[in-house]
Amino acid sequence: MEFINKNALLKSYYQPDEKLLLAKVLDQADLSLRRHIITFSDFLSPAETAQAVELLKKVHDLSFLAYGGYNDCERKMLGFYPDYMSAEDVYFPITAVKIKFNPKFSSPPSHRDYLGSVLGMGIERGKVGDIAVVENGAVCFIEDGIADYVVSGLERVGHTKVTAEKADITDDLVPQKKMVEKNITVASMRADVIFGAVFNESRESIKQLINAEKASVNWLPLKSVSAQLNEGDVLSLKGSGRGVLISVNGETKKGRISIKIGKYV
Repeated sequence: MEFINKNALLKSYYQPDEKLLLAKVLDQADLSLRRHIITFSDFLSPAETAQAVELLKKVHDLSFLAYGGYNDCERKMLGFYPDYMSAEDVYFPITAVKIKFNPKFSSPPSHRDYLGSVLGMGIERGKVGDIAVVENGAVCFIEDGIADYVVSGLERVGHTKVTAEKADITDDLVPQKKMVEKNITVASMRADVIFGAVFNESRESIKQLINAEKASVNWLPLKSVSAQLNEGDVLSLKGSGRGVLISVNGETKKGRISIKIGKYV
């Protein structure tokens, strides 16, 4: 017996790959509800996570979390748990693997090099989370079950000889992304206004980019230039990076809105 009506929830999705991914997420949610156990999805991209969360909000009495190994991570697992449990009791099956190379003999591999070498071991993309490039190596977040396989089998990244070892997941394992913050006032919370302020572009330029589907909010495509944005929204603009609407601080005496924005650098 299913607790979740998958057909009803998925009827508005038409892309086969999208529908299959969301169906797998719903399977894990349904399993958690039926058996009163903790279950997990594969790692999902930011857009997939946002889409799945939007869908899961329609399921009553479902408790879930999204986590990928560190605070600023992009790829995340969804963890489902019984509503009588605390979120603090949910331990995600994620292992951090530190990959190192000797800078005396090699130039630093790129993110693409690390990802290609890990996937080249026959590992599915959904079993691999973020790969954060750090000094003299990278930190790869992967599903627990394949950690030993990667540690023992990964010997080269591209043409670079490497070593791999498990690492404790701590706050300083991956350096925090740097953000430039500023306080400004705006006439409204419209998307074109906020995007223009964050990415230092004219409203007309932003409108063209939004209409060309090159802008997203919380990793979902932005549909309208006049959409109202909210505190905490993550803004992405193709070719220009990512920013955040950090806070909305009320109106000024002149009737403008005081906000704090940030852009990752």
